[in-house]
Amino acid sequence: MGGGRGESLAQRVADTNARQPAEPRTDDPDPVPAIKHCWYDGPHGRQAALLLEWRKVGDGFDGRIAVAVPDSSGWGLVEMWVDAAMLEPTY
Repeated sequence: MGGGRGESLAQRVADTNARQPAEPRTDDPDPVPAIKHCWYDGPHGRQAALLLEWRKVGDGFDGRIAVAVPDSSGWGLVEMWVDAAMLEPTY
C-alpha cells in the first residue's frame, strides 16, 4: 500500500487541498458557481441530485438540478428546473 511515495493518502489530500484556493477568485470574469448535493423528490422517488443554481419565480424559488433518470438503455442524466419544495439539503 502507499505506492512507495512515502506519504500517506491523508497527507496527499491535505497537500492537494492546500494548493487549491478556498474561495472562488473575485477577479475571475466567469467564476464557477457553487454546486451542492441535494435530495430530489420526483416521479422516481427520492433521488440524489446536484443543485446547480437557484432562480426566483413569483413568490418562491426553483432550483436547476442534474439527476440520473432511467431510460430505455439504462440511465440518463437530465438537467431541469424544479420547484424548491421538491428539494432537500443533504447536510
